[in-house]
Amino acid sequence: MSLSAIRQVVIYTGHHSHPLLGPYLENVRKRVAMFENLNRYRIMRGRAPWKVVQVPGETLIQKLNDPMHTLLGIPAGQSTNLDRVFSSDQLSFINKFFENGGRGYLTCGASYWASKIRIYNGLCSEQPTQRKLIVKKSRLPLFEGVASGPICQHPSPTYKVGFYSDAVEVESSKKRCTILLSGGGSFHIPKEDKNTKVLARYPHSELIRCGKPTEECNRSDIAAILVKIKRGAAILAMFHPYYSSQDIDPERYNAAFPGSGTNWTRIVEKLSSEEHRMNFVLDNFLIPLEDSI
Repeated sequence: MSLSAIRQVVIYTGHHSHPLLGPYLENVRKRVAMFENLNRYRIMRGRAPWKVVQVPGETLIQKLNDPMHTLLGIPAGQSTNLDRVFSSDQLSFINKFFENGGRGYLTCGASYWASKIRIYNGLCSEQPTQRKLIVKKSRLPLFEGVASGPICQHPSPTYKVGFYSDAVEVESSKKRCTILLSGGGSFHIPKEDKNTKVLARYPHSELIRCGKPTEECNRSDIAAILVKIKRGAAILAMFHPYYSSQDIDPERYNAAFPGSGTNWTRIVEKLSSEEHRMNFVLDNFLIPLEDSI
């Protein structure tokens, strides 16, 4: 085993004493299941399995005492809520965790949250009735650039969410995978940034299908990045690889989310198989992350 191999995956499950919690509870469950599932594919590659632990925000920093062998998973949630649940002391500790060799994997809203500037065009809990552009600075700027979105912008304010969901293809190392996108956007890397590597892009044909003008595709095609943070590193990704077709019942979802603009039947038909998605994430994201130290 490498001296810097990841031995434990710590999944942040939210601040349970805070009414906002932080991440979406469903994303917490799916993230835990994904890492437990990934262990099977990891063993096939001759790598030791991770110990996957779930930790509430109240005791999170105590579990990050071995940064060189720990990966911190922060599930998706509204970035504004993540702002509100973390204290300044906790954020300072997390930043030092990465600087001292810790690794991280942040998804969708958590990726917006950890980008220096986030720009969101749509509806959310902060502005539930009027669509407008939100621009905010991060309290934990792991990535020195901009995260903006959503890619799949819902066209009408009658649906009180700023986006619809879709099965969107992404490309990494010339391999493609179709994964759930739900509120995610894209990353914009400053020219002077030498610490950020592109891990995955949206094919321009997919961006155009989702409504992006052709002239915007070059500025909107980065879907996942690997950020070097002194001795540590973090993956920031805009999509949700842990959703399978088996997780989605189109009839039930259409009844639960009327007017959402989401074609649930298309998602079920288009999502890549679990085996393909797990191998895609492991080979293109997590193994490069582990081997980056």
